[in-house]
Amino acid sequence: MLTNQYPGINSQEFKNFLKSRNITLMSTSINTSFSNGLNERLNQTLVNKIRCIINEKNNQYAWTTIAQTCINKYNSTEHTVTKFSPKYLLYGEDTSILPTELEINDYSNKLEEDRRKSLENSIRYHNYNKELYDKNKIDYDFKVGDTYI
Repeated sequence: MLTNQYPGINSQEFKNFLKSRNITLMSTSINTSFSNGLNERLNQTLVNKIRCIINEKNNQYAWTTIAQTCINKYNSTEHTVTKFSPKYLLYGEDTSILPTELEINDYSNKLEEDRRKSLENSIRYHNYNKELYDKNKIDYDFKVGDTYI
């Protein structure tokens, strides 16, 4: 598990929980949000959604209630890369809001196949992004004593 330096994670109870499930805890360096980019991107999305709802007129809900609502909506929304919602991939719950006749995905009894498709879609997207990145990448061949300015 990759986490930031949040002190609450260092409790003995939590460490025992992780140990009992054979989970290794790794921490990012302080002030290096880029080292856990996926998490930071998710946080940015959720904070923006929470901020929008808090700023609405006549909003009388606690921000924690709003946050939970935003997380539930995020988890029920189809991801553009995987083509499935996180809630479906994790729990097998149909999260579609479309009538059955308009459904693109048939969620009936094929969760393992859909998880495989989701992984393939993610790998394909990763490879596409890597290709784009590598187009401008410069490989350097450093030797002992070389300096780079």
